[in-house]
Amino acid sequence: MTIDIDLSFPHHYVCEVLSELPGGAVPRHFFPGSKASGQDGVIVRVRPEGADVWIGMFAFGMFGKAGISRVLSLPDPERLCAVARGAGFVVSASEPDKWETVRAIPITDVQVIPTAELVVFANFTEMVAYGANGVRWCTKRIAWDGLKIVDIGEQRIVGEYWDIRDDAMRTFEVDLETGAVQGGVET
Repeated sequence: MTIDIDLSFPHHYVCEVLSELPGGAVPRHFFPGSKASGQDGVIVRVRPEGADVWIGMFAFGMFGKAGISRVLSLPDPERLCAVARGAGFVVSASEPDKWETVRAIPITDVQVIPTAELVVFANFTEMVAYGANGVRWCTKRIAWDGLKIVDIGEQRIVGEYWDIRDDAMRTFEVDLETGAVQGGVET
């Protein structure tokens, strides 16, 4: 499985995706939980500036092909995000015991938007945006299922969804600053 790495935002670490857990004495952290053991997932070696190297095993979500896998930098240069088959984890590069689960489950799309200093995660029905200080906004329910991001402008995201009420594709817009939605199922 090929995992995309997107380090568009400035960051204070180097990371690489590994195909297997290496031997040696490098500390290992398993997510969720940052425990000493866990389940299979995306393996990432993290080399933070001014701190020790560590290996993270980010557990695969139980979402099959619907969930994506990716590693990316965030607007906070100290944190990174690993997405493993739809399960997302935000982790401090220098303190891997400080982590949280991304509030979109399963993650079906993620868009890095450097001009807005945001990373936007989508699931089947809604979106959540992370900025430098964590979650900036969460949308209301936009779709019953099948939400897709189709375009990103300077001030908005445009998406589409299947509207079961009239059996047709519909569009919606989300303001990048506030998360306010125009269109969608709850208009």
